[in-house]
Amino acid sequence: MKPIDDFFYIKGNAVSYDSLNLIQLYLPIIGQDAMSLYDYLAHFFDEGQKRHKLSEILNHLQFGMKRLEEAASVLEAMELLELYESSGVYYFRLKQPLTRDFFLAHPAYRRLLANRIGDVAVQELALQLPKNARNISKKFSDVFDHLETDKASVQTRPAPRLDLDNFQRLMQRDGLQFKDEKKDIIALYSLAEKYDLNWFALYNLAKETAINHFISPQRMTVKKQQMAKAQRQKQQDEIFSKEEQVILRETKSAEAELFLAKIKKVRRARVTSDEKKILEDLAQMSFLDEVINVMVLYTFSKTKSANLNKAYIMKIANDFSYQRIVSAEEAVLKMRSFSERKTDVKSKQSKAAKTNVPEWSNPDYKNETTAEELEELAEFKKRTLAQLRKDGE
Repeated sequence: MKPIDDFFYIKGNAVSYDSLNLIQLYLPIIGQDAMSLYDYLAHFFDEGQKRHKLSEILNHLQFGMKRLEEAASVLEAMELLELYESSGVYYFRLKQPLTRDFFLAHPAYRRLLANRIGDVAVQELALQLPKNARNISKKFSDVFDHLETDKASVQTRPAPRLDLDNFQRLMQRDGLQFKDEKKDIIALYSLAEKYDLNWFALYNLAKETAINHFISPQRMTVKKQQMAKAQRQKQQDEIFSKEEQVILRETKSAEAELFLAKIKKVRRARVTSDEKKILEDLAQMSFLDEVINVMVLYTFSKTKSANLNKAYIMKIANDFSYQRIVSAEEAVLKMRSFSERKTDVKSKQSKAAKTNVPEWSNPDYKNETTAEELEELAEFKKRTLAQLRKDGE
């Protein structure tokens, strides 16, 4: 976002300004900058009638761009603002603050507020019903049951993902404890949201990673990261062959010049100044070393030379640049598809009707690598990968 960027208010998004709950409940958490931004957007709302510049907000609030972005992020995190973007134009959607009951029933919000103003102050803000009071209010079904009304259309604010009551009930059953209840509950809520976990799945994760019966959000996070990494590895194993997995591992483990030196070592050669310039040119094209290494390996496997073939590798590089190849995985898949296309072409040619006219008399005839040469190139790739693994040990 830049000061010259345009924004609109979203039509039909007028909200009732709830100053009481904003000041009592939200302000201690979001801070003055976010509060000022919310106030500005609420009071300058124009039903999306005209285009505005972000500089208008900066000038009025006396903010810099960094403070504006940080304030907007806080409002977004507290579900007071949603930011949309379309064709370089931003759209602000304000959201109504939670009522006091919903806010204090939200485990993360209540703990955040308690961290700022203390448990006693939060308790003072909570609804105080008379002792032994019994709720005798009519329910919706008691009044409107005789009407053909879609009860599902009656909307309430969604309950927090973390059902803290049930979570703590299982904690008591299994003898688990919080080490720092306020911080731990906030961390648990963040984990539930980040990894889309319901309260029961979150509890099982907490139980599995607990330290001496104390819940450890840090170990829970590490466990989820480990599980995600294992899932990515499983997907990669399903996509790539064993040889391709070796290529990926080796191309990601060395800088481009060192990788080239390892390959040339197999052919008893050294890196030349011209080859260093080629690597530099590829880097200037914004390729990462891992992508350059795939191009280098593939070029050597297809050319019978101890030196890097500039014409061949630049042809690959131009194709990669056009296809926006940015990772070793994408590069390997691209080279695989290229090889598969060549195989399909050869297969179709072999199935074509036979003729007595010699192939070399065809003006479009191109001399292809012989089976012996292909076998030799495959053996070279095998030796190269073996040498790379040896050098990496």
